[in-house]
Amino acid sequence: MSKSVSLVKLISISALFSAIGYLLVNYVGFGVKDDGAICIALGLLIGMLIAAFMFADVKMPEAKKPVPRKNNADASRVMSIFIGNLAYKVRGRQLAALFEPFGEIQSLRIVKDRETGKAKGFGFIEMSERDALSAIAELDDSEFFGRNLKVSEANSQKVD
Repeated sequence: MSKSVSLVKLISISALFSAIGYLLVNYVGFGVKDDGAICIALGLLIGMLIAAFMFADVKMPEAKKPVPRKNNADASRVMSIFIGNLAYKVRGRQLAALFEPFGEIQSLRIVKDRETGKAKGFGFIEMSERDALSAIAELDDSEFFGRNLKVSEANSQKVD
């Protein structure tokens, strides 16, 4: 349902189309002219379908994000990538399969809770800088296991 259409408006429009559907079925015919219950049921069905199609969200594909370019992007340098909003059931081999098309993975780590051993929903991958930049541009905000990933360059750990 579209955010600009309230539930009351949707129900009202659906009822209107249901009444139109009932009139069409009852007076135009469609072979069920004398049975009122069938006319009402078919009218409701037609009205609900019309309202659903009118207010269905159609998600248009977005334009690809431009690949961030660094003047000194180098295939020999290693970059650490942060992957956030991971589904808890994602395993390392599944995450590796997502990133392998962009280049060789140096290391991969899904962060787990020390006490429970359960995944915390984020991880890190190290790849060459050139491969990492293209992976970040392509995979950030992409859907993986039903969740939109947050993929970015990892912040280096601060040493106290």
